Amino acid sequence: MLFRFIRDLALFLLVFGIINDDFVVDKVAGENALKIILGFFLVVYAKDIIVAMLSPKNSVMKFFYLLVFVFGAVSLLNVLFEVITLTQALFVMIPMLTIFVFVSYYDSFEKLLYFVWASVVVSSIILVFSEPISQWTFRRTGGTGDPNEFSSHILVAMAITVYLFYKNRNHFFLWPSLGLFSYALLYAGSKSAFLTLAFLVTFSILVKFRFLLRQLFSLKAIVAILVIGFGLYMLDITQSTAVQGLEERAQSSGTAKTRFVSWNAGIRMARDNFFTGVGAEQYEKHAREYATDFIAEGSFAPHNFLIKMLGENGIFPFLALLAFLFVLFTYKIKTILYSDYFWIYIAALSTILMGLTLSMTYEKYFWLFLGLLSHVTLVVWSEEEGESDEDHAYPA
Repeated sequence: MLFRFIRDLALFLLVFGIINDDFVVDKVAGENALKIILGFFLVVYAKDIIVAMLSPKNSVMKFFYLLVFVFGAVSLLNVLFEVITLTQALFVMIPMLTIFVFVSYYDSFEKLLYFVWASVVVSSIILVFSEPISQWTFRRTGGTGDPNEFSSHILVAMAITVYLFYKNRNHFFLWPSLGLFSYALLYAGSKSAFLTLAFLVTFSILVKFRFLLRQLFSLKAIVAILVIGFGLYMLDITQSTAVQGLEERAQSSGTAKTRFVSWNAGIRMARDNFFTGVGAEQYEKHAREYATDFIAEGSFAPHNFLIKMLGENGIFPFLALLAFLFVLFTYKIKTILYSDYFWIYIAALSTILMGLTLSMTYEKYFWLFLGLLSHVTLVVWSEEEGESDEDHAYPA
């Protein structure tokens, strides 16, 4: 019992720390907290991760290991050329490798999803009681520092909430969760998140049209729609600070220009450093010399996980990443899309779409969320191979 508690605690702390990193560091435990949490997790689950690495592999895992090998080889070259230090390379590689593999093979899938859900709920509550990120904007964020990253967590949590609802069938779990996440999304004020949400809703309707149509005409759905509609009418949401702030951002925000300038700088950077890039986490150090227009000093983040990989690590890791993502999102796709796992697919897809405007290439949450879909592909693969899931997962 104690051992199980320690294992659950190590996993929950990891998930919570990944999603609420700024809150943990700035408000709770100090600058070394995340390193300690990751170390605690690796110690507790070291044997399990090694077993997972030696487990049977489907196509997704094979392409992931190909990515790790190519990325690792280029990182080693950059260490030898003294572009980056060995410590910098390891801090990028170890979390990426271990978290993705762990999530892919972890068999207590719903427990992990509840940990993610709970962590994003806490992050959203932090937003409710927080102040705007600056005096110039209405925007707020949760347990992480950037409102756009926070929004990417919210989109994942929304999809996970729907998936878990099909398991627990609890409307008191579903609607308050989605309500809180919607409120938080409004005040985060991420235009990318709303565009991503619109795409995901459209995609979901196209894939699940007949099912959704049938659900919409159920008595519970009709009552829920009426209650939500009446509530929105009474609140007059169009007059809320969040909605008015979004309207102002749509008209006056200059973020599109900074994105294009930074992306262009990254492409030019990659052209001049075609094979090895400028080194992991070195993008902002070099971006200004490749920029074709002036933008503020703090705006030179890559703002795109693919351009970050290309500019920092060169063509081969970039191609390996593209190949991995293609396999991840197409492997067993028909089976996944027409099952409850569809909502895990949506969660992972939302991360990729948000990554087109976020520099999340090495972020722990990026590999955590992609690992959720990888886990699904392993489950489906093992079932189609006629084997039990336990043959490809280690015990909780």
